[in-house]
Amino acid sequence: MLRYPAASLLAGALLLTGLAAPAAQAATPAISWGACAQKVAGMECGTLTVPLDHADPKAGTLDVAVSRFKATGRRIGSLVMNFGGGGNGVAILGAAHAQYAALRAGYDLIGFDPRGSGGTAPVRCGDGRAFARLVELNPGYTKAFRRETAAFARACAKDSARILPHAGTADTARDLDLLRAALGEDKLHYYGKSYGSALGGVYATLFPGRLGRMVLDAGVEPRQSLLQLERGVTLALQTGYERFLADCARRACELGKNPGRTIERLLKRLEHDPLQVGKRRLGRALATSALTFATTREAWPGLSAAIGQAVKGDGETLLAVSDYVTQPLPDGTYGSYAGTATNLAVYCRDRIRPGEKELRRDQAELSRLSPVFGPIGVTSGFLAAACRYWPVGADAEGRTVAHTGATPVVVIGSRKDVAAPLSGAASLARQLRTGILVTYEGDMHGAYPDGGPCVTGAVEGYLLRGERPGRNLSCPAVR
Repeated sequence: MLRYPAASLLAGALLLTGLAAPAAQAATPAISWGACAQKVAGMECGTLTVPLDHADPKAGTLDVAVSRFKATGRRIGSLVMNFGGGGNGVAILGAAHAQYAALRAGYDLIGFDPRGSGGTAPVRCGDGRAFARLVELNPGYTKAFRRETAAFARACAKDSARILPHAGTADTARDLDLLRAALGEDKLHYYGKSYGSALGGVYATLFPGRLGRMVLDAGVEPRQSLLQLERGVTLALQTGYERFLADCARRACELGKNPGRTIERLLKRLEHDPLQVGKRRLGRALATSALTFATTREAWPGLSAAIGQAVKGDGETLLAVSDYVTQPLPDGTYGSYAGTATNLAVYCRDRIRPGEKELRRDQAELSRLSPVFGPIGVTSGFLAAACRYWPVGADAEGRTVAHTGATPVVVIGSRKDVAAPLSGAASLARQLRTGILVTYEGDMHGAYPDGGPCVTGAVEGYLLRGERPGRNLSCPAVR
């Protein structure tokens, strides 16, 4: 699922040539590699020191956490990877590196934590209790929700005042260029998925002359508004939920002939009468978090069983499912707050935030799209609502893609990916101007490496051998 501003665009010529990056004039940075806290065979870790403010190197520095798996075959160079929203690229690469063994045959695989996440000046927002209240609050754009959201934003402003003005996509793109230099590469070779595709597009815009082989998977429209982003998330959740309901009805599951009606009645009951589970309570909000597992086909039998138990008054299993999403901690707070805070820092910095009237209209539209997931809360609509109270203004550079170089960029979009619609990938490819769109006919959010030989051939052919995919390449869906 899925990690979405005060400075204005720099003068046209400087922006288009990449000279807008003052950090590029500084001495080449270095990385000292060593052991990792995450014990994974073959993984090295280090830090890259970068300016806090790329426009003012005297304003201080921050350390970017990076990781590396050295190439196993004839080395082409370094491949920097970003797997999407929420950051923690070091941990994600450590857990998923085996999936990218084909790319590792030719590249050192490089992970990094974007600023504001993981080991790179992570955004802090109080002790987590303000977010915990939001996680447990009944969904809806209510007075209580607005009060708690404003309190959470104030906590972020207080505890993360140093990083918030410098946590946007353009800031991270400039970090990428320093990372490229520190790795000893003349060009940046890059694989980015979901939000990572927008980051890649911004890098290509700022540094067209330093662009190497780039693949952008689950391509997103960098200009989409926060409200458009939230609608996409809600639609993705609703689509998975409807498939779950259809499967449940087909196999005559525990939820009766009309599973949707059974669930809606349960949610309504939990809204006013939560189920006691030990010292905790399962209310509508936590039950809704559990229902996000409807987007995972393998979870359907267990999810329907957990819902069936809750209908009978036993919420223990459904609360346990919710815990996979919210990550409760012994002190009563939730670990999911870290990824949410990071996403807010980036998306609120990059995007124009909505006003009160827009949010009220959005509440109505989201609820129409999905009575279950639509009412604004942490599960859906939260980014747009929280950005209304964010203490830092918008930076248009973080949502601007206008690549002027000659280097091709491969952009992949899945036709049935409702979280990142194919239209967004197509738009990103057009904005890049040298973009080559590859369409995967299935619903994967990120078609590489599991999208079958057509997708793997296109990605690996380009990254490993420089072979450009054919124009308008369409790859069949696989199970």
